[in-house]
Amino acid sequence: MTSEPYTTHYVRFDESRCTLCAACLKVCPTKAIRIRDRSSLRFVDQCIGCGACIQACTAGAITAATCKPENIGQDHVAIALVSPVLYAQFPNAMPKDVLLGLRHMGFHHAIDMSIFLEMFQFAAVEFIRRNRISQVAPWPLISPVCPAVVRLIAFQFPSLLPHVLPVLRPVALMAREVKERLIPGYEAQGRQVVLYYINPCPTMGESTIDRTAAPRQKPVVSIGINDLYPELKHRVDKILSEVIPFSETHLEFETCATGNAALVAMSGGEIASMKIEKSLAVPGLKETIRYLQKIEMGLFEDVEYFEFRTCREGCLGGVLNAVDKYVAKSNVHRMLNVYGLGRRIPRNTILRLYEKGSFQTDRSVSTLTTLFGNRKPALSLEQMQQIEQIHDRTTGWCCGACGAPDCLTFAEDVVRGQTELDDCTWISNSKTHKGH
Repeated sequence: MTSEPYTTHYVRFDESRCTLCAACLKVCPTKAIRIRDRSSLRFVDQCIGCGACIQACTAGAITAATCKPENIGQDHVAIALVSPVLYAQFPNAMPKDVLLGLRHMGFHHAIDMSIFLEMFQFAAVEFIRRNRISQVAPWPLISPVCPAVVRLIAFQFPSLLPHVLPVLRPVALMAREVKERLIPGYEAQGRQVVLYYINPCPTMGESTIDRTAAPRQKPVVSIGINDLYPELKHRVDKILSEVIPFSETHLEFETCATGNAALVAMSGGEIASMKIEKSLAVPGLKETIRYLQKIEMGLFEDVEYFEFRTCREGCLGGVLNAVDKYVAKSNVHRMLNVYGLGRRIPRNTILRLYEKGSFQTDRSVSTLTTLFGNRKPALSLEQMQQIEQIHDRTTGWCCGACGAPDCLTFAEDVVRGQTELDDCTWISNSKTHKGH
């Protein structure tokens, strides 16, 4: 096997570390991974960035396609877009300490997501309230906050795309605000700006900084919390030991003033402060798939809103986090005791923005289908019959020796010309025995 990592949009495969245990094949919800020629991993398509394969790989052959936090802000303006999950990694620090620690690492700005989460929740509740009258969207509505869930729906449950709440995600609201209010000043100076998403999971693709890019081109880089954590923890510990006062910037969204955002990091936290009586929170990949199947069958029409997360315990269970998810959960509860829950924006302000279309997403059902939909050619009736015939010849044990996650997927790969029939050990051995 080669030592060069095989990189996809969300994950990297390092074949030199792969033991061909096939654990990643079994956990991938979209059946996107294959072993080819009994020697190398291949990524077929339809990755949703859930990180399940990263968690399943004990050999360290699969990692997130994120960038290392190197040379931050040295020849560009570095802006950190901070998920509240980051605060949960620090048991004795407050968000202001973490944000200041990022500034000490070289970030020119550390933007807290809290106010944008609040804006999103207001807009979501308003859409649901109006939908009770207009019925323009089918019930139940599904939270768009977890991008892995949206991709999963587009790939495997496209009929449910109209159920995805058509409101801009908090991270999109945050990025738009930064681009409109913060970046123009730097662009006028001819300085390059780089946005750094600090992520708990590999839901955003790999980006690199183009040093030759024009000032108006705004590169976006994804950094995993676990890669950032060692240096950030050192900075935060120093801040706490020296009791350095936090100096607020002129931008109000570079501070965290309520515990609402920390709550959203946990499963059920999104809907907790939205006060939608007919709502459910479902964490975990397998459970999410089960409930999406039920919704597709026509169940739960009496529920108005589903908060799905592919990670256990919500975003606190993201594969790129630095501390145990239950430790992080305890840290969130401690933060809630200090900050409490509250609102920073008057409802009338949000309503005015809502009427102006400030929360309307440009990702319609057709757009989502184009971006994430199944790109495989449709199977003919004859091909489907061939798949059934091949499947009948396999053992049905789904051993993974063929390089596919299960026997039915292997049969489809054969019909699509992506593998050979003899790659099934059972069929190959059967032919050998018959030959004797």
